[in-house]
Amino acid sequence: MSESIVKDPNAVENYIGEICALADTNKSALGFLPAHVYRDACMRGRLWIDIDNDGKLRGYLYFGGRYPRLRVFQIFVRPEFRGSGIARKLLRKLREYGEGLNCLTITAKVATELKANAFWKASGFILTRRIARKATTRPLNVYTFELDVPSLFRSEPSRTADATQIRYPKPLLPTPSYVIDLNVFLDIVKNRDDGESTSVLSLGFDNEILLYITPEFVRELERHRRKHDPVLEFARRLPTLPGVSPETINPIAEALRTTFYQGTSKTGRRAINDASDLRHLAYCIHHRAYGFITRDATLLKHSEDLRRKYDLNIVSPADVSDLFDNDATRHESQLTTVDQLDVRITDLDEQDRGEVEKFLHDLDVDPRNSSSCLAPGTTQRPRLRRIVRVGLRLVGVGSWAGPGPHGVRNLHLYVDEDQPSSERAIDRLFLESSISAGIHGRLLRLDLNTAPRQEKTRGVAINIGFRPPKRESNTSGALTKVSFTGVVGKDTWSSFRQALKKMTDLMLPDEMPSWKTVSDSGIVLSDGGDQDRPVLASLFDFETLVSPCAFIFPDRGAVMVPIKTTYARELIATTEVQQSFLPDREATFRLERAYFLRAGRHTLLPRGTIVVFYVSRPRSEAVALARVTFSDTLTKTQAVLRLGRQGVLTEREINQIANRHGEIAAFTFDNLLAFHKSIPFRELQRDDCIGPANLVTAQELSHRSLVRVVNRAFEVGR
Repeated sequence: MSESIVKDPNAVENYIGEICALADTNKSALGFLPAHVYRDACMRGRLWIDIDNDGKLRGYLYFGGRYPRLRVFQIFVRPEFRGSGIARKLLRKLREYGEGLNCLTITAKVATELKANAFWKASGFILTRRIARKATTRPLNVYTFELDVPSLFRSEPSRTADATQIRYPKPLLPTPSYVIDLNVFLDIVKNRDDGESTSVLSLGFDNEILLYITPEFVRELERHRRKHDPVLEFARRLPTLPGVSPETINPIAEALRTTFYQGTSKTGRRAINDASDLRHLAYCIHHRAYGFITRDATLLKHSEDLRRKYDLNIVSPADVSDLFDNDATRHESQLTTVDQLDVRITDLDEQDRGEVEKFLHDLDVDPRNSSSCLAPGTTQRPRLRRIVRVGLRLVGVGSWAGPGPHGVRNLHLYVDEDQPSSERAIDRLFLESSISAGIHGRLLRLDLNTAPRQEKTRGVAINIGFRPPKRESNTSGALTKVSFTGVVGKDTWSSFRQALKKMTDLMLPDEMPSWKTVSDSGIVLSDGGDQDRPVLASLFDFETLVSPCAFIFPDRGAVMVPIKTTYARELIATTEVQQSFLPDREATFRLERAYFLRAGRHTLLPRGTIVVFYVSRPRSEAVALARVTFSDTLTKTQAVLRLGRQGVLTEREINQIANRHGEIAAFTFDNLLAFHKSIPFRELQRDDCIGPANLVTAQELSHRSLVRVVNRAFEVGR
């Protein structure tokens, strides 16, 4: 049988009517989906078909999901073609697609009574849990397939086909700020879809995503207004991106027209509507929104091109529901904002044990992992057990002990990702367990255990350096990383190198390479095998994999950044400080945090730069260092949309420090290392770390000055 899978949306679109008819005929097995869901999936390249030589449809695959998980929603083969391997061929192509994106898993939900369960088991999928739903609906089996993705320290392909097409840099963990198109808003108002658009609105109310409209949104309604139009009046009260002059917006819109509409020129009402659609998109690009929610077929069809060129995610309402809404039924309390609720992390008290055991059971945590998580440990190795609450509701449980004799720390992180503020719980538990709970100057291996449906948790883990272990040993879906808390310099390179070899069988060069060498060529390791194949990783990726650490390569400098004491308490606080935190100051419990400074100064802070934080009066001392993950000069609105949740400045404060052009510089950072001993101003001055500006603004530190700061901060050689 020849290769016959078709993925091109232009070709697949011709079969959507037939696919809908097949799905409707078999809705007892496939469930019911309206035609627009298939169309939206087709436009985004998420609907694939298999055809014979005459063009007859033999089967199709409809999938979705977000990194690091893909989800199969439907796979169907006509009865007369079953047994020919078509379904397995579609799944094989999906596996190849997922592995190319470095995804971890493919999941599928199947009603427990269907014969299809045998197919998923025979295809290598493992039954990971069952969903007991309402009495009126049937229970579901959830199957998972672990993809063969790169494990620890193997070289990895880029997730973008052409990195040069990415127009804008971005943080590792961007804020999910979405703009909704008018067609989605009207779907809500006129109740003309099956609830996907309404679920988008509820996600905004739940504070899971930030929702905005553009000024063009209101203008488009005004062109069709009626007297006393309540829809228009409601739209005028929605959060709206600031207006921008035609001189700024029109060139972006025209570039979009040339790229995606092939320069076609329409007249009359269609031309007006097309121009309006392009201005919606141009506003999103100018203000750097994370995503645009639309049903526009042309935009969905070009979603990958727009992501690559403008770093803008084009998604349908069904996509957003899938990205953020998990399997459990959403609680009624989630329909209200959580902005006034306290998010707290506390030690687990034995009186909470019954509640926590039920929480873990409801998350389908393996009983052995649940028992290990709740065990108090021993006198020699007590376990730290933490719980996270939003208001009175339990949303997360974490547990870890000191490392064992071989330097292995077993982490248990279980979070109900269907709850508001679950991402805050994920970040906070990671901060406490895998980052801040490290042993300074010692290399550890961290093995992470999570619940079956914790895709957000696994996604965050990948971003901070966790990877699957070798495939043959990864039967539980666990992740692992090596972690070094501290600073590696020329004097400690040899000991770090030996510890890394002992733990991973990977060898670094005998001598610590220069800053120029690793900047130009990356880190070269050998795998210690018979063929001694080199493994190449960029410096940024290598530092992520062994984070939270800083490598002081010969000639590597840093930048000293002053910060006010009031902001330092939250932005560079250690996890022991502020065990209760409010949602408008999320930065304290974010793995990646944002700092704002005078426009233009971001050029001092390219990605990967080491920063030394200097707390200004009355303390006047250097207190911590970190690594820059992103820097740029942004407009005020871009800063709020992209970084508002990661910084400690309010929107009003951002507006106040922006320049007369409305611009502000920003950088995000991770790998925060608090100094063991803060360094007073007079000592910095004595060691030539302070320039003539006396730390009024960010200034460069030479390699020699950085070494002196590190030696004093961590009392090296004393």
